[in-house]
Amino acid sequence: MTTRGTALVVIVALGCVALSVNLHAQGDTAQQIKELQQQSRDAQMKNDASWAQQHLADGFVAGNSWGDWETKDDFIKDLENKTNKWKSGNISEVQVATFGSNTAVSHYTFTYDAELRGTHRARTVICSDTWINDSGTWKTAATHCSMVKGK
Repeated sequence: MTTRGTALVVIVALGCVALSVNLHAQGDTAQQIKELQQQSRDAQMKNDASWAQQHLADGFVAGNSWGDWETKDDFIKDLENKTNKWKSGNISEVQVATFGSNTAVSHYTFTYDAELRGTHRARTVICSDTWINDSGTWKTAATHCSMVKGK
């Protein structure tokens, strides 16, 4: 094999290794986001404001299924509201798309039964969350949920 041929084989091999490492990292990111997504809903159902304080990005905004926008401060205040009571909540069908090493979007279905802001709500919603890697910590930058018709 010529020097030129050897160099080409080395370049192709290095490209394959880089692609494999990148795909593996994306798989790790997707799994990490899936776990954080479950933790997020678990914290919400426990009214755990400390989890939200650590994992909501500055500038966070939530659009909820009853038509309100909430800032990070609003969202945390809601979690601290001890009159909110969760009877049940199930997250399912979590899918994650990664966009480079610092951005991911999850989408999922959430079925719940709760007393929120003095109103009973039992419904199924579809949601999407945008996650950003902020200096090594994954944080939610935005979340939006819409009610599924007929559920």
